[in-house]
Amino acid sequence: MYATVSDMIARFGLTQIIRLSRPEDRTAETVDDDKVLTAIADATSLVNGYIRGRYLVPIASPPDEIVRATCIIARYDLAQGEHTDPSEEMSKGRKDVVTWLENIAKELINLDVPVAAPAGPAVGSGPRMSDRPRIMSHDTLRGF
Repeated sequence: MYATVSDMIARFGLTQIIRLSRPEDRTAETVDDDKVLTAIADATSLVNGYIRGRYLVPIASPPDEIVRATCIIARYDLAQGEHTDPSEEMSKGRKDVVTWLENIAKELINLDVPVAAPAGPAVGSGPRMSDRPRIMSHDTLRGF
């Protein structure tokens, strides 16, 4: 996973993470770690889905922008529930992150992480052969 519960708390504050992880309990004073970790795992899977074609996943030590993207997606996922809906700010944040991930997939944005090896041989590589004899050669053009 690219983020931790501590990353979520550091980015969005303890109160918000408590409220998002326990929306039905307004008197809660602790974070539901399991619920937050599930949202982080889902967000990590989404991030991997976009970057898998270009980078080796999972990223062993993710850069700060990947941690940030994972946290934003996880917060949005936590806010979706039976009694809650994501705020406009959360929706915009998720949309911006998905656009950013699409740009990574399109190779418009580069990350400082190990690049994945090509899946197969490069197009146009290798020897080329012809099944017909040459019409023009050094011998047939002699005298011109």
